[in-house]
Amino acid sequence: MCKHPIFTLHALTVACCLYAGGAHASAMLGAYVDYDGWNTTTIDQLNAVTTKPLSVVNLFSGFDQDWTSLSVQATNIVSRHAAPMITWMPSQSARPDSNLLGEINSGQWNAYIDNWIAGLKNWQATYPADKRPTVLLRFAHEFNGNWYAWGNDPDGLKTAWRYLYTRFAQAGVTGVEWVWCANNVNVDSYNDISRYYPGDDVVDWTSLDGYNWGSNYSFTQWKGFAETFSAPYAKLVTNYPTKPILLAEVASAEPADVPNPLYGQNGNDSDVGQSKEAWVQDMYTRIMAEYPAIRAVSWFNTNKELSWALNGAGNTGLVAYNVVAANGYYSPVFTPLITAAPAPATPTDSTTTTNTKGGKSGGGGGKKTSTSTMTTLSVTESTRDTGLQRALAVSHMPVVVGEKLLEREAEGFRSLSQSALQALRKERVR
Repeated sequence: MCKHPIFTLHALTVACCLYAGGAHASAMLGAYVDYDGWNTTTIDQLNAVTTKPLSVVNLFSGFDQDWTSLSVQATNIVSRHAAPMITWMPSQSARPDSNLLGEINSGQWNAYIDNWIAGLKNWQATYPADKRPTVLLRFAHEFNGNWYAWGNDPDGLKTAWRYLYTRFAQAGVTGVEWVWCANNVNVDSYNDISRYYPGDDVVDWTSLDGYNWGSNYSFTQWKGFAETFSAPYAKLVTNYPTKPILLAEVASAEPADVPNPLYGQNGNDSDVGQSKEAWVQDMYTRIMAEYPAIRAVSWFNTNKELSWALNGAGNTGLVAYNVVAANGYYSPVFTPLITAAPAPATPTDSTTTTNTKGGKSGGGGGKKTSTSTMTTLSVTESTRDTGLQRALAVSHMPVVVGEKLLEREAEGFRSLSQSALQALRKERVR
């Protein structure tokens, strides 16, 4: 257990009590499902067999796409009472090896970006003002990997991120939460995801992608949730304690999987005696007990490199998922960050006193009003909430395990052939 002397014993005690009572205890349930929201069938199929419906649905979109298609995809997702998480990849299908970050920074994509922003605003405007959906925007994910062209370029990523954020802000865009998403294994030249961080002022969520590959690569073995995520989670909580964490892609292989040569998998079947059901149960249980900063979890529910899904043919894990997801800790309702903090306390003795006579503030005999005080209380509550959430996350830091396994994976992924890397990065856009 890590100890952080910057927090008082009182603060940590209060945080622990809050955790035990569930005051800030909820993680939203999400998933990627086949077809990227082009129809609602796969969303409905997963919702039909799970304890709770999805509150976040991930979709993949490149710089070949704009809101001509996204309006259909996002509308389908919202119709199922979920928030679209748009994984916006700075790539083109005709130029998969081209790093577009420099081109974004030099203004070459301004017309496309502005058209994208206009499409987003037009789509938002189709909903009543008080019901406009929030969009999670996950730009240039897995930047610390070597399978995407934008990877291994921290300065380019930071500059492009701030460039895009500024352009959105100048256009008056609202209802967008920015998701900064690293891979759980550093397969780059820096081995430090903080090199890619564009700044607290332009990031709403920090995020991780991570998989249990089983023994299907020669350099991987069956590893549990803690071995997959504890080290990068600790990095995020330590470096960015005020940011909620989203697991944007997470899944486990099936013990029955055998190595898939298409992806350069040359391992063995030594994990045949393991259990995906046990893996899933352990993951969602550990998140409740040891990972309070994780506020949303998106299962990668498709069979791509391996059999990641929960409910496909031959897939397991659904029974354990339903048991644990039934816990009140897990929410089927998406809550935007701007409203995630507790409601302001009802003003009582702390309200200011104003004299309504003559419209002047002053002494006794005046009428109490809560207008200005509510604003003050809201700020106070928000600040207190952030501080307690920070104490909460740090005081429950999980024991870090599996670092050597992750280092071995990193070395292995660095050695993959170009064809295997191309298969890994293949766009999931349909």
